[in-house]
Amino acid sequence: MRDLSSWVRARTEVTQDGASADRESLRDLAVLYAIAVDAHDLDALELMFAPDAVLDRDGEIASGRPAVLDLLAASMRGFRRMLHTPETHVVHVSGQTGEGIATAHAELVTGRGVVVAAHEYEDSYVVRDGRWVFAARRIRFVYATRSDLYGEVLPSDDRIRLPGDAPRAIVGGWFT
Repeated sequence: MRDLSSWVRARTEVTQDGASADRESLRDLAVLYAIAVDAHDLDALELMFAPDAVLDRDGEIASGRPAVLDLLAASMRGFRRMLHTPETHVVHVSGQTGEGIATAHAELVTGRGVVVAAHEYEDSYVVRDGRWVFAARRIRFVYATRSDLYGEVLPSDDRIRLPGDAPRAIVGGWFT
């Protein structure tokens, strides 16, 4: 078994190489987050959030690391298999803090079928104990639907159609 936590510690460490290296560490943090979520690795995820972090997962808000981990664990329990693919990621660093926006796609296997989704992230970062971590992470669906309905759902206004939920539009995102 791979030790994802060791990757998180190594790739999010603050270096003396300046803002460029810090930006790369933050991009690694986002990629490692996707890998940890897919692996359902709460130990690695714990290392990625500040003690007072806030996670806003499509309007469901958790404050403080324990609540963030509870929210992530509850979400992961709904999926038998997950594959998040990080894509674009723009980061700004200012001393010991930073901000970023990112996008990703996901393929998710639920008890009701396969879901395809796209996400956007708005992140705030902070240095804690010599490593970059999330101070806040806001996740919004751009779309989410059963794979067999993708062509029908993508052009519609109500692009979020998770199995068992009523269709709805994206709220408060970059792509509204």
